[in-house]
Amino acid sequence: MWQGAGIFSQPIGCGVVVDGSLSNNTTPKETLVRKRVIETLGESEVLVGNDVAILLKIKQGDTFQVFGKMFSVTAILPQTGTVDDSRIFAHLHTVQKLAGKGSVINAIEIVGCCNEISQGLVQKINKLLPEAKVVTITQVVDTQVKTNQMMSRLSLIFLAIIVLVGGVSIANYMYANVFERRREIGTLMAMGAGSSFILKMFLLKALLLGLAGGIGGYIVGTVLAVTLGPKLARIPVLPMPMLMVWAIAISISIALVASYFPARRAAYLEPSSTIQEI
Repeated sequence: MWQGAGIFSQPIGCGVVVDGSLSNNTTPKETLVRKRVIETLGESEVLVGNDVAILLKIKQGDTFQVFGKMFSVTAILPQTGTVDDSRIFAHLHTVQKLAGKGSVINAIEIVGCCNEISQGLVQKINKLLPEAKVVTITQVVDTQVKTNQMMSRLSLIFLAIIVLVGGVSIANYMYANVFERRREIGTLMAMGAGSSFILKMFLLKALLLGLAGGIGGYIVGTVLAVTLGPKLARIPVLPMPMLMVWAIAISISIALVASYFPARRAAYLEPSSTIQEI
């Protein structure tokens, strides 16, 4: 359900073994892959796969020689069970110089997370690189797409159940409130309040209930997700302010729809019969 709502966020330190510190104690390990590889990986720095590190007995901070050039190990990647375990990742320009192939790229590997692949990632890459051949790992892609579709359907089912239960609960509460307040309603109508005033009064109450429910639900849900996400799923969950807008809009809509018929019933009560009740 969280994945379907877009709450899951890829961790900043994805693919890096976090042991607490670097040799220079200045750059947090969590920034190495996403920030350092893309932006600041030096031409003499490398990331070493797990199998290579074990085979060559390399540790973080060590230096070793590849094709006559000395490199320093920025990080040891965790074991993934893929070909990446036997790879060494270095600066693109450095690799091009060592390979003697000039400023060309042989291949680009892209891993699409969540719904990117099913939403046309391959087609977008084809447009960006029209002269390149885009090849997908069909089994992996199909499995990921089916999993995402299943999670989306489950999310919709859970959402429908929550909306139904919430609407019925609010309608039941409003009917009970109309029954309990029927003498006050009759008194107001006897003093000149029209049916439209009574209807608006109950709908305003429903709007306030929906607003409070939306804000409270977002706060409680976000706190639980941020707190329990890393503990249960071992995946960081970051707050998404945009979900508050959806929460408030959906909550108010459910409250107004569920309260309309109870409010309408209150608006058409007979003042004389309600005042005579003991």
